[in-house]
Amino acid sequence: MKKVLLLAAVALGFSAVAQDAVNARLMQAELPVSSAAREKIEDIILKRGGAVDELYDYTDFLYQYYSSDMVLGAITTTPDSTTTIVYGDGSASASYNHAVGALYDFNYYGWGDGEFDEGDQVTIDSLFVVGGYEIYQGNRDDKIRFTIFKGADGFSAPFSGVQYPAAYFAALPSTVQPTAKTMDYAGSTSHGLAGGPTSTSTVQVEYTLDEGDTSVALVGVEVPNGGFTMSGDELLGIFVQYIPDSLSGNDTINYQTLSGDVNPFYFYYYREGNTSAPQGYFIQDFDSTSTNCSNFLFTDTRYGNWSGTSSWRNDQTSINMNYSHLIWLRASGTSTVGSEELALTEASIYPNPSNGVVNVELNANANATVTVVDILGQVVYRSNENFVAGNRKTIDLSTQAKGMYLLSVEGEGINVVERISIK
Repeated sequence: MKKVLLLAAVALGFSAVAQDAVNARLMQAELPVSSAAREKIEDIILKRGGAVDELYDYTDFLYQYYSSDMVLGAITTTPDSTTTIVYGDGSASASYNHAVGALYDFNYYGWGDGEFDEGDQVTIDSLFVVGGYEIYQGNRDDKIRFTIFKGADGFSAPFSGVQYPAAYFAALPSTVQPTAKTMDYAGSTSHGLAGGPTSTSTVQVEYTLDEGDTSVALVGVEVPNGGFTMSGDELLGIFVQYIPDSLSGNDTINYQTLSGDVNPFYFYYYREGNTSAPQGYFIQDFDSTSTNCSNFLFTDTRYGNWSGTSSWRNDQTSINMNYSHLIWLRASGTSTVGSEELALTEASIYPNPSNGVVNVELNANANATVTVVDILGQVVYRSNENFVAGNRKTIDLSTQAKGMYLLSVEGEGINVVERISIK
């Protein structure tokens, strides 16, 4: 069974107060999501085919566990802060969401059959994002721009670590200070449309929006020149921007009158339903993957307005592990993970999620050890079992705390690891 290791914490003077302020600003920018849009989002997710070995989406991976406490939201994104946004309730504010992003770690067991080993080559074939597009001004050349780049899975450029204060997430022990990755960004007071990830080698792919993309759109692009190649031990950064055809110093997007000088585009995402006691659904794997889908570029980041203990934000995108954008990608390659285990005995573990009572069933007679560890790698259950093909063994974890666990079944010819959730 793979060991769950804690990443070395990097103290960067993270300010909980600043994080709360960012949460408030983000929540203020949320748009009401219609039932039709919600159904369309669900339709996009459900019809993606479930090919986890080809299509990677961290949001969808966690949604299956926490669908009862996931809320769909949307934020309007414009590249400059001079745009005034008037919301449906009549309130107005300056634009302060400038881009969204994601980090992907292909050397992560959570991808199941699609996990790559550290030495494997991975090719990124295409990129996708879900958003809403409205045409207030016709004959515009509005675009979605994807910028992708790679880097070492460490705490250095173009990816840095941000440490959350202990007890920030209710789902984690009070003594744990998880470290999450973010992407380095070059910002200054005069950037406006300029600026972006600091990586010295990036690939940009643009998609021109048209009438067929109005309402809820799944925007997808192919990566040129045969794809973007990287090693399984590297991280992939995805930076997604909406670039309107033209901008001036006094543009307006008015959702009340459905008019404006700029056509609006808003990125959809899922967030936790309970923000007063955040569970940190998108950080519960902080000790086993650098994957996250919660990078935001804000006004205060783009124009270097952070100071003191939060000054790190001037050079990085901000991350919020209570949110996850609908960003995913298709990747290909030959994985060497589990290549010697294809003929091993298979196990069925159900229900998942559960209330703590889990059934384990093998398709062969075998003696095996069942082990369950929590997110800190601590063993909470272990038992040696004599399995009979087709007969289930019941594992009672009802006394354990709600959250994510790893359940492994190990024996001669058996090596199964599955992530389970107790709700």
